[in-house]
Amino acid sequence: MLREALVEHGYAVTITQEDRDKILTNGFTGILISTDVVARGFDQSQVNLVINYDLPVLYYNQTEPHDEAYFDRIAGLSAGKGALFNLLCDDEDNAVMEKIETRFNHDVTEVLFASDDDFKDALKNAGLM
Repeated sequence: MLREALVEHGYAVTITQEDRDKILTNGFTGILISTDVVARGFDQSQVNLVINYDLPVLYYNQTEPHDEAYFDRIAGLSAGKGALFNLLCDDEDNAVMEKIETRFNHDVTEVLFASDDDFKDALKNAGLM
């Protein structure tokens, strides 16, 4: 549903393993909807926005972040300017995010999106608009 909504708004979106393989061979995607499998080894400098719909957690312990999977998802941002949005919905998500911040020694700026303008402001602050 997320992919369909983004495509409807005119964004190039990648979600499948086949799409990922085409990008690695042929070129660019504007948006990568990432699963742990699609993100693994994906290091493309054109990625400038990553949205984690859910935080990667360990299969055998859902309260612990999967550090390697999290890093794989955001590795493409390291080549240039970009933004990362983590969708946090409850106290469990917040607890996992705190652990990620500690492990990666990085504070995350919290943005509450009440409107499209809030989202656009966050993109502007990241240099993407």
